[in-house]
Amino acid sequence: MLIDVRDILKASGLAKAAEFAMDAESCGISTGDADCRFTAPVSVNAELTNVKGMIRVKGAVATSYETYCARCLKTIACEISKPFENEYVQYGSLGEVTAEDAEVFEYSDKEIDISLAIREAVLLEIPFRHLCSEGCLSLCPTCGKDLNEGECSCAQPEGDIRFEALRALYKDEGDENDG
Repeated sequence: MLIDVRDILKASGLAKAAEFAMDAESCGISTGDADCRFTAPVSVNAELTNVKGMIRVKGAVATSYETYCARCLKTIACEISKPFENEYVQYGSLGEVTAEDAEVFEYSDKEIDISLAIREAVLLEIPFRHLCSEGCLSLCPTCGKDLNEGECSCAQPEGDIRFEALRALYKDEGDENDG
């Protein structure tokens, strides 16, 4: 999303508001990035301020999306509301970019493209793993029934099945010691 900043470049301290909505793909977010489907446009409300030639963009993004629970695979609806703040300097004014400058974006032709900042704010707010609830019981590893809806008739192993290989190892050692 390009924002014309010619009117605030005239003097330090000038500011302007920008409010718009765009679909996730327009700001470079594909559904493969976050393994989710956006159900609403990404709303952006920002204020751009000239600070001695540097443009400070401060605002917030909001959107909603659907994804699935990592344990039971139910579809869940999620919302994002995230503030962001970025700084932009005239292209070429940084000289050689150093590690400290990595958080500063550049602009040219009197326009700022804040799509990358919006993409970053949205993607950083999406958790790596989603759960429908903290107490989600998952699916039965044998029949696939959703255990949140009730128990299944499968024989459940005692203890934690993740330690089954370790139990087998100790069982084999126990057999050797008996002989």
